[in-house]
Amino acid sequence: MAKPKIAWAPVRLIQPILHGQLTVLEWLRQVPAFGVSAVELYYAFLSQENLPQLKAELRALELAVSQITCAPDFTHPDPAVRAAQLEMMKRYVDWAAELGADAVRTTAGTAHEGVNPTDAVHYAAENMVKLAEYAIPQGVYPCYENHYKDRLWTREDFSFLPERFLAIFELLEPTPVRINFDFANPLMVDADPVALLQRVVHKVHHVHAGDRLPGQYQHTVLGEGAVPFVPLLQLLKAHGYAGYISIEDGQPYGDEGFRKSLAFLKSQVDAVWGAE
Repeated sequence: MAKPKIAWAPVRLIQPILHGQLTVLEWLRQVPAFGVSAVELYYAFLSQENLPQLKAELRALELAVSQITCAPDFTHPDPAVRAAQLEMMKRYVDWAAELGADAVRTTAGTAHEGVNPTDAVHYAAENMVKLAEYAIPQGVYPCYENHYKDRLWTREDFSFLPERFLAIFELLEPTPVRINFDFANPLMVDADPVALLQRVVHKVHHVHAGDRLPGQYQHTVLGEGAVPFVPLLQLLKAHGYAGYISIEDGQPYGDEGFRKSLAFLKSQVDAVWGAE
C-alpha cells in the first residue's frame, strides 16, 4: 500500500519571512538538506511578481508543493467582501496550478460579531462550493480545515469549535470540496481529534501534522505534545490515505526541533504503513 508523503509547512518562519529576515528562496534552498521533497507554501509568501522565480527555484531544487495555505474570510457579513475573498482565492488557485499543487487550504472565515451563526455556516459553505467549481477543472481541490486562527488574523476562526466545523462540513459533504485535517487543533478546545477525523476521513485530501498540549496554542515538537498520532495515522491508512502529511512546524526550537519532528513523523508513518 502506498504511504503518505511528508511536506514541510514552516509556521515558525512565517513572521521572519514576512518581515524580511529571511526570503522564501533562502528557506527553499535549505529544504533539501533536511531530506524533505515537498513544501507547503503560505499564501502571504506569494505574489504575481515572485511567482516565476519561485517556480524556477522549486524546479531546480526538485521540490513539490503539497498545498497553498490560504485563509479567506467567507463569513464576513458584507457580501461584497465575501465576493472579493472568492476572487482572491481564485488567484491562489491559479498559482497553485502554476506551481503543480493540487490543493489550496480554505478556511470558513473569522468570528464576526453580530453575524447569525446559521448565516455564517451558509456563507462559508456557499463560497467554498463556488471556489471548487472554479478550482477543480484546473486540478486543484479546495480543502476546508478544522482551523483555529490564521497568523495574520486578529480573530479566531468562526468554525474553530468542532460543532461549527461539522455544521459546515455537512453542507460540503456531498460537494467536491475536500478536507485539510489538522491533528492538533482539536486539542485547543479539549476535543478528540480521532473522533473528529472519523467523521470526515473519507473527504481528507491533505493533513497538517502539528502537536501541542491541551489548551495551548504553542506547537511542540511532534511527539512531545498530546496528539494521538498512532490512532490518527491508523485511521488514515484504513481509508487508503496516501496524500501529503505536512509538518506544521511551529515549535520553538528551530531547525533542531524540526529535525526531531521529521524523524518522529517518519517513524510513525513507517510503524503504521510499514518501512520500505
